[in-house]
Parts: sequence; structure tokens; C-alpha cells
Amino acid sequence: INVPKYMFLLSKNVSSFINFCLTLVVFFVFVAIDGIPFRWTFLLLLYPIGCLVVFNIGMGLILSALFMIFKDIQYLYTVVTQVIMYFSAIFYNIEAFALHIRYLFYLNPIFVYIRYFRKIVIDNDIPEPSFHLLCAFYALAVLLIGGFIYKKYNYKFLYYV
Repeated sequence: INVPKYMFLLSKNVSSFINFCLTLVVFFVFVAIDGIPFRWTFLLLLYPIGCLVVFNIGMGLILSALFMIFKDIQYLYTVVTQVIMYFSAIFYNIEAFALHIRYLFYLNPIFVYIRYFRKIVIDNDIPEPSFHLLCAFYALAVLLIGGFIYKKYNYKFLYYV
């Protein structure tokens, strides 16, 4: 049976998306428990979720191509995701930093998506248009880079398997 190689990547992304949706249900349960009222602005969460899916597919394309050539990517990926987590301002507020340092956080795409969620759910605020553009930029940039890298190296996969 001839199966396109990218179908394995997409199946993993669909599985992760289903897991994310189940986690989102738990998130909304905790929102209800904390007494945060459900508002129409929660529908805007569909936008960063869509951008995250596109971003995830792009990262999957990049990592799958690089993993076939460099097997140590899995170890480096663990370290890089740990660093990204610490620079995503999950457990601390960036208002404590100077203004020029705060702008550096926006170079982290995960911070931008988390900040988008927080603005809607916690701050009861609609993000600025720059947030929308930044979310779309990161998603499309990573997807294009991932598509380029995957297309460039996918014919070599059989040599490394």
C-alpha cells in the first residue's frame, strides 16, 4: 500500500489535537470552578487554537525531517522545549521586567499564544490586532519553513531508515 509519508505526521498531529481538545474541556471546567464567567469572547480562542495547529504541523515537518538525519534531535528537543517553557512566562508576570526585556518575550511564539489565551480568559480583553498578526505570522512562518525542509529532505528518508 502506497501511503504518503506526511500522513504519519498528520496522524500524530490529529491525535495531539484530540488530546488538546480534551484538555481544553478540563480547562473550561476549572474556569467555571474559579467563577470566571463565560463570555462571547471565548469564541475568539478558536483563532489561536487554529494557529497552534498550523504551528504544530510546521514544527512536526521540521522535526521529522531533521530527526531522520540527526538522531540526537530528540535529546536536543527535550532541552529546547524546557527552555521555551521557562521563557513563556507561564509561572511569572513579565510586568516585573524592563520594557525592552518584555519585547524579547514576543520572540517566543508559545508566549504569544499563551498571552492571547490569558487576555481573553483572565483579562476579559480582546487582543490587539498585532497579536492576531503575530499569531498568524509565527504559524505560517513555521509551516513554510517546515514544508521547505520536509520537501528538501523527504526523498532521503529511505536511506536513513
